[in-house]
Amino acid sequence: MSNRRHNFVILALESSANRASAALVRAGMPGIQHLHEACHGHAALICELARAALAEAGIEPDEITHVAAGRGPGSFTGLRVALAAAKGFCLATGAYGTGVSCLAAAAHAASPRAADGHIIATADTRRGSFFAQLFTATADPLSKIIEINPKDHTPLTGAWHGAMVIGAGAATLAETHGDSGLRPDMSTPPIDSLQVAHLAETRLSNGLGYEPLLPLYVAPAFLGPSKP
Repeated sequence: MSNRRHNFVILALESSANRASAALVRAGMPGIQHLHEACHGHAALICELARAALAEAGIEPDEITHVAAGRGPGSFTGLRVALAAAKGFCLATGAYGTGVSCLAAAAHAASPRAADGHIIATADTRRGSFFAQLFTATADPLSKIIEINPKDHTPLTGAWHGAMVIGAGAATLAETHGDSGLRPDMSTPPIDSLQVAHLAETRLSNGLGYEPLLPLYVAPAFLGPSKP
């Protein structure tokens, strides 16, 4: 395992929100990403996006050393699409699999703009609230993932006060929690596979552990009313 980790070829998959994407990252090469901008159809397209990224990079499947996938939090079905596809690529290629928190990947992407402040990464729960997690300026987690409903007007205190907030809830939380001094940053793009790949690459380069290819659920899935 250690020999393969010196020359990473990382295929990353992400489909936790309103887009599906696949990215390919390797040393000395710009990251390549293919996107599907839609809320649905991820299952039918995620593998095609991966094949397109591999083809553009000129990489054969057996050259992949690691497959990373966004593990949420996010859409119940979307998370399972990327994670299942990642497991399939690992079985087919012998690559090592690792899950990546989508909030951590977003915070990692935003960290160059955080200066010495903290980062709150957010994601839409699709039920009027937001998943949120607090990170240092270098994207190390400072809290567990919580769910914030703007209608509750629960104040954010301590290290959350004055943080830069990114993601789907940036503008809303900055407005509804004005007394917390949040600084919305709208320049971080929505979570995608390239962000997942870059965090996976950083973790591997630093010899950090692997996260499982399992969904990162904050709340039980809402399955809707029972059918008669």
